[in-house]
Amino acid sequence: MAENRIAIFKYCGALMSAGMEDGKVRDLLSRPLREKEELEPGDIVKGKVETVQPNLNAAFLILTDGVRGFMELSGRISKPKPGDEIIVQVVKEAFGEKEMVVTPYYSVAGKYLALTHGRTGVGVSRKIGDERKAELKKLVNKRISTFKDIGAVIRTKGEKAGDNEIEEEFDSLIQKVMDIRKRAEHSVPFIRLYTAPSPEYVFLRDQRDEVSDIVTDDPEIYSSLKEELKGEEELRPLLRLYNDEYPLVKLLRIESAVDEALKRQVYLKSGGNIVIEQTEACHVIDVNSGKNVKKISKEKLALETNLEAVREALRQVRIRNLSGMILIDLINMSGMDYINRVIEEIRNELKKDRLKAEFIDITGLGIAEITREKERLTLREVING
Repeated sequence: MAENRIAIFKYCGALMSAGMEDGKVRDLLSRPLREKEELEPGDIVKGKVETVQPNLNAAFLILTDGVRGFMELSGRISKPKPGDEIIVQVVKEAFGEKEMVVTPYYSVAGKYLALTHGRTGVGVSRKIGDERKAELKKLVNKRISTFKDIGAVIRTKGEKAGDNEIEEEFDSLIQKVMDIRKRAEHSVPFIRLYTAPSPEYVFLRDQRDEVSDIVTDDPEIYSSLKEELKGEEELRPLLRLYNDEYPLVKLLRIESAVDEALKRQVYLKSGGNIVIEQTEACHVIDVNSGKNVKKISKEKLALETNLEAVREALRQVRIRNLSGMILIDLINMSGMDYINRVIEEIRNELKKDRLKAEFIDITGLGIAEITREKERLTLREVING
């Protein structure tokens, strides 16, 4: 069974959480070091509309002192006016000259469920089997039917949870939603109504595989996570503070993985390589056989290189936190059996992603098209500021 360790540390002016499998970094959450008072994705605030831009079908809001937010106006949102007070949730952090992206459809999430205000109905993760999906939907529908304007999403981990665990988490989350409503009624604008759990806690909570070890070398992080993990009987005992003189990032070889993720070219064990480029519209990953000189047929060499390349490419996507349209320019293969094996490998790798990532197609020119949601800044943006 694979050993899954989470290491949390400060490096290059950022706070990072590395998901490691058998000693190798397979996922990385990175964020700038900020003051605790600053807004983060997931926080809910009472903002005030500053301007409405009909040509953009959007509104700009003042969230807190000196912080503005961009809110897209979908068809279901009644058109606001300057001066209107609106409860919004931060969806994306600000970068460069771009404001934070916010939405009036706020939600609070747990391990098994997320409750949404403003969106009704019950959604279920596509990864849950049909039989259990029907049972869970019936269970949550029964609990949610008495609450107006509240919807729910049953998360992947809900499949293996007992009905009593689902119900207990539902009660906890609905209380949080009610508390947000109550605070909003009696608060002035620019007040934070809900502080989201730390990204590090969410990273731990949302791991798809069983975690065997959680380690940090920072006493402050250790203390705050220990507090957040109260009630997490599976995770809290795994948390430990590393206090040896030899740096944690060097001991676990994380430093080299992060440094590699800042480079344009990544070498494969076979002798091939991938080259990662960012364009204005998408990320392009070019696969090259390089020095792979195995004495096998050209088609088999292409297949082996492509399989290794997509595994490493999608690992780099997770570590670098690339998003939007991602194109992998594969080595050409003519056999459909080989092409289908590469597609299967891509889909298997995408299942490891904690963010929503989807395989679209492989074009006639051998380019694999993938989309991945944007949640936070890329690793390069975090480090370069």
